[in-house]
Amino acid sequence: MPLYPRHATPQIEAALDDTPVVVIVGPRQSGKSTLAERIAAEKGAHMVSLDDAGPRAAANADPTGFIEERDLPLFIDEFQKAPALLDAIKSRVDRGRRGGRHPAGMFLLTGSANVFSTLRISESLTGRAERVQLWTLSQGELRGHRESFLSGMLAGRVPQIADQPVGRAPIAEAVVRGGYPEMVARPSGERRARWLRSYLEMTLERDVMDVTDRARQLEELPRLLRAAAARIGGIVDLTSIGGAIEMKRDSVRRYLRLLELLFLVRTAPAWGRNLTQQTIKKPKLWIPDSGLACQLTGCGEDRFIADDAQMAGSLFENFVASEIVKQASWLERTIELHHFRTPGGREVDIVGEADDGSVVGVEVKLGATPRASDFSGLAHLRDTLGARFKAGVVVCTGAETLPFGERLWAVPVAALWS
Repeated sequence: MPLYPRHATPQIEAALDDTPVVVIVGPRQSGKSTLAERIAAEKGAHMVSLDDAGPRAAANADPTGFIEERDLPLFIDEFQKAPALLDAIKSRVDRGRRGGRHPAGMFLLTGSANVFSTLRISESLTGRAERVQLWTLSQGELRGHRESFLSGMLAGRVPQIADQPVGRAPIAEAVVRGGYPEMVARPSGERRARWLRSYLEMTLERDVMDVTDRARQLEELPRLLRAAAARIGGIVDLTSIGGAIEMKRDSVRRYLRLLELLFLVRTAPAWGRNLTQQTIKKPKLWIPDSGLACQLTGCGEDRFIADDAQMAGSLFENFVASEIVKQASWLERTIELHHFRTPGGREVDIVGEADDGSVVGVEVKLGATPRASDFSGLAHLRDTLGARFKAGVVVCTGAETLPFGERLWAVPVAALWS
């Protein structure tokens, strides 16, 4: 399997140069261990995996001894399987800081669950650690170059491209394949589907207990995940999801949170700050990897190309959203991703707000011919926010970049990684 360049690498290396603990978090099988092993080898770090039964048992039995007896720097893979290690790591870091010293690069950790967000973790290493998010492979990583679409939008520009293949067929393979390295390495849709089925079973069986003490979810989470996937790109309606699988509203909320901690779903909060018009406050739901979304909804390439139903459009939006999420994770400046919708029907699928208040908007349409009406939500944000609004695009399956007014463009989907 080829080693793809990961755009998070500079961020991790920079953090190791000035921060005691660096934590790489992301979905299982997204490439965290491979990337961390490569960096750890370059740094001369000692490596241990808590996926292995022996080290895991030792770490849980005596976390202080486990940390104190090892040379630094130390790379610990799947650290969430022994959460008590964080207290021991904190103690060792604090000793290293005595006398005004500034130790860096002591620990490199990877985790397949966002345990920092759970009550099971008593020490968050505040001020001692930097977290780096690693999602599955982006389209730019698969093609060997770093994308600049999101950073360009924040600067008020979009790629000016032409002569792109038109329609669903040229993008179908990328949407259905997704970005798991193991998925990319498999040549056929059947082999990819089989791997994804096994991946889901193993992830839910092995990793749920890292974020909860309740075992009941093991049989209910797969049903909930499929029900959520059937609603990707839509507003999270707990009652509707619960009704489809005969689950109580509170249970749906709790179990969706578990799936989010395992990086199997991602919610985008509603955005509407500083706007006088009433907005819908419920979050939107995405599946972080498009290949996983297609597997959960039973959509292969042929169905994606031919399906007249709403699902193909939702999967395309999810694909675009996942690429934007990945680009935001390695952007040098902080950007929060939301969605925007009003009761009157104005909406923008993805709204990004940077730390300086700059705002960009992305609307997604599966069709090849953009219409002026597709820009109503974007135009509303532009007119309301003024100079804060830097750029708005409708991502479609057309052939070229087209202007649709001040700071508004229609762009082919390839603009995301061109």
